Amino acid sequence: MSRNKRINRRIPLACPARIRTLDLGPSYYGTCIDLSVGGLTVHSDFVPRPGEILEVTVMPPRTNGLPSQPMTARVKVRRCHELEAGLRYEIGLEIVQILE
Repeated sequence: MSRNKRINRRIPLACPARIRTLDLGPSYYGTCIDLSVGGLTVHSDFVPRPGEILEVTVMPPRTNGLPSQPMTARVKVRRCHELEAGLRYEIGLEIVQILE
């Protein structure tokens, strides 16, 4: 029997996301597939290190045809699973600090 350890409810999304390392190296892009008060899940071709601290910006969908404010957060990598061999990964991220 599988038990879900998540405390916070996840809201499914399909929003563009930008991932940056703290040394402000190149940006990596992906899709935020869900979001909660404590974390988010991103699909990307980027492979982070376990426990790595990153900066992620999520672009929410437009509201009434108008652009919405992006959310930028400092996050910690909790898990990374390969979805497509060498092409796409699912990254579980814990929100450490909301920056914007």
